[in-house]
Amino acid sequence: RQALDRPRVSSGPLLRALRRRVAMAANGSSKPSRHRSVNRKSILFGGSVGIVQAFDGQNAAKVYEGSEVDCRPHLVVIGGGFAGLFACRKMRHEFKVTLIDAKEYFEFYPGICRAYVHPREHRKLARHYQPICDGLAVNFCWGEVLGVNVDEKTVNVEEMSSDQCNTLKYDYLLVTAGSQYGINLVCAKRDSHGQECLWYPTFLDKGIKDSAWQGLDERFLSGRRRHLEREYEVLKKLHDTKATILIIGAGFVGIEYATEVKFYFPDIDVVIVEQRDCAVGVMPESCIKYCQDYMDRVGIKTLYGKKYTEFMDSGSVRKIETSENDHVSALEETVNKLGVWSKQWGISEPARVYMAVGLRPINQFLPAECLTPGKRGGWIQTNEHQQVLRNGEPLPNVFAAGNCCEIASLRLPKNSFPAEDMAAVACHNIRVTRGRANPRAAGGGCFGFLRPRKFKEMHWGWGTGLCATSLGPHDATLVAGSTEKSGSGYTVLKGYLSALNKEFIRWSKVDQVAGGCIGTLVWELIH
Repeated sequence: RQALDRPRVSSGPLLRALRRRVAMAANGSSKPSRHRSVNRKSILFGGSVGIVQAFDGQNAAKVYEGSEVDCRPHLVVIGGGFAGLFACRKMRHEFKVTLIDAKEYFEFYPGICRAYVHPREHRKLARHYQPICDGLAVNFCWGEVLGVNVDEKTVNVEEMSSDQCNTLKYDYLLVTAGSQYGINLVCAKRDSHGQECLWYPTFLDKGIKDSAWQGLDERFLSGRRRHLEREYEVLKKLHDTKATILIIGAGFVGIEYATEVKFYFPDIDVVIVEQRDCAVGVMPESCIKYCQDYMDRVGIKTLYGKKYTEFMDSGSVRKIETSENDHVSALEETVNKLGVWSKQWGISEPARVYMAVGLRPINQFLPAECLTPGKRGGWIQTNEHQQVLRNGEPLPNVFAAGNCCEIASLRLPKNSFPAEDMAAVACHNIRVTRGRANPRAAGGGCFGFLRPRKFKEMHWGWGTGLCATSLGPHDATLVAGSTEKSGSGYTVLKGYLSALNKEFIRWSKVDQVAGGCIGTLVWELIH
């Protein structure tokens, strides 16, 4: 790791002069030595010659008696999703970066629905963090963040490799922990329990203990894939018996999962229940109509204007936590209701229920003063500069980006493109903050003239208005030009070409994450 972190040292005239001076001091001579008998490595990296400063653009490392000490400021990134890995790539040259994640792998979440109906697809979606971080010369800490002390600038981490809670000191903190679907649903036929969700791995310690998937530890890539295979086997049995499944929520995840299941398991009767009056209601009318026509054509039944709140009963949830008998009675009551609703809706009683609603952030480690009020934990409050706010005031050197945060003056969609845009703004402003605190050490190239000096503000960019929705493996839609106003934008691509476009997005992004040259080039041109 030291070899990867070690800055490259050029052999320019200044460095050659430095070598001659060190050789003179070592030989006790007052004249420059023309002999090349002095070991270059001993001059640059220790020995009896004392301390040598080696510079590579904006990098600086101190070397003393054979050991390398990284004197760059420490940036801790919590969460290795799209925004977190973006920050690691951008900041690794100027900062000592540590990435913390509770699981050992990156997962391309926009493509996860297909992995449940075709488990081998997951090989295209996931990559281990350790080789990614090794390639970036970034430290990887595999563990769950239990708390952040913003006053002492420390992060408490329960690492997988240790039984004790370890404390990391940071100079700058970037929270990119993301979000997940999760809402309390009391129903025996649900695919999961409590606030865990099928679309994201269960990797927090509390969720693992209460998980419906006992015996599977999704912090490991092998555990995640066993979960996919187990759900695939459930769908095969439902297909053989021609059963009915109920998907609650006709947003992007609900529509994509419904169409994937119907394509690979055509004998399963798929029903979608939505509280609004249409599917993907934030999209333009042409996109909504195309998605609805596709679902009608393949036989997916949609029920609009039907409230799913009857599935949720906070009183029943409290009973589940106190008594086993109450747990049984609550489940029986809910199952009975499900049969009544099914008759009212004109469908067969579902054999399995999937939740695709209830997006909530992952923020359990931050002080409550930093979160917006909300029943699902609240979102991390930030300003336009991506600075985390506590009681309305920005915290020093603490930033957030991605799906876990909410900008007071801007309502952004919760997907990967705006997450990386927010990370770009946060990285820029971290560099500005560092430059203001220590102008001489902030780098910037060309005698510091290229160092950023002004804060950037997050705004609704052109990429934020892009949205691709899969309708099975061979159909999709692509919307561009959408704004904060619901129903805005234009459907610029439909059908097989749009499906190919989304597949290229998936391939190029995973290729970039793995360090591939083509994916890196594609996304470097975008961000």
